[in-house]
Amino acid sequence: MGVRAFLFSGFEWPRVFTRSYFGMTVLLFGTLSRFMSKPMSTPSPLARYHQVLLAVSKSSVGLTLGELTRDTRLPRSSAHRIATALSGVGYLQTDAAGSYLLGPAFKELLRRSLTADNRTKAFQPALQFLVAELKETAFFARFVNGAVTLVHAVTPAQAERSYIHPGTGERPLDTCSSSKAILAYADQQLVENMYEAGSLPFEGNQSLRSFMTTLRKVSHDGYAVCDGEIDEGAYSLACPVPVGPMLGLFSIGVVGPSSRMKSVGVEHLAQVVQTAAAMASAHLLEDSAPAA
Repeated sequence: MGVRAFLFSGFEWPRVFTRSYFGMTVLLFGTLSRFMSKPMSTPSPLARYHQVLLAVSKSSVGLTLGELTRDTRLPRSSAHRIATALSGVGYLQTDAAGSYLLGPAFKELLRRSLTADNRTKAFQPALQFLVAELKETAFFARFVNGAVTLVHAVTPAQAERSYIHPGTGERPLDTCSSSKAILAYADQQLVENMYEAGSLPFEGNQSLRSFMTTLRKVSHDGYAVCDGEIDEGAYSLACPVPVGPMLGLFSIGVVGPSSRMKSVGVEHLAQVVQTAAAMASAHLLEDSAPAA
């Protein structure tokens, strides 16, 4: 076997190996030794998937394939192949215009991560603000594993009048203000699946259709009310607590005797509770951020 190496302008060209097979001479080209010592700059397959998810997560309106190609700097065919694969497992989804958005499976991962613990510390300043402003009991709830759970409630310290404590634990999904403030921002298919599974045992004349109408009103108004639907004489108002662009994870609210709450006015109650929701949202983001 003969070996020759050629040098030109400071580069080492491929080594050429000749070997005879059945009377035929075959040239076997070696690799460029100079470049073999350098790390590969091409991202790994997993890194490319991460690039696509990161790009889509930064857009609230979704990305077209062209925009995805531009933002990731991947070849169009690679971006399309990866986005299709991610859509197949629910990490991405497409809207009517064909733009890519974060899908239900990815949102479920975020939901499980964000609600993995009670996050009581992040809500405490907002609950104290509500108590100080409205002089009634404040509470917050979370949605996990198909149930809305009231996690914590704070009552005023004044002893001159009585207050309502809502208790903690799982709440009715169809009547409680904390539940409606969360489900109003959940996927409609999820609500329908909960109904079919028996998690929404409607009472009286309420049906799935009327309940969906209620949730649309809550989404429009930005708050939910429970006026004696669980306990006569008790009135509560709750608002969703966003975590970045995500809703349908937490709610925060206030509860008190119906006569006192109504004398304050629903508009003022909603304004104060929405302010508290913004406070809790900011603390949740700080609590969820990785340490520097």
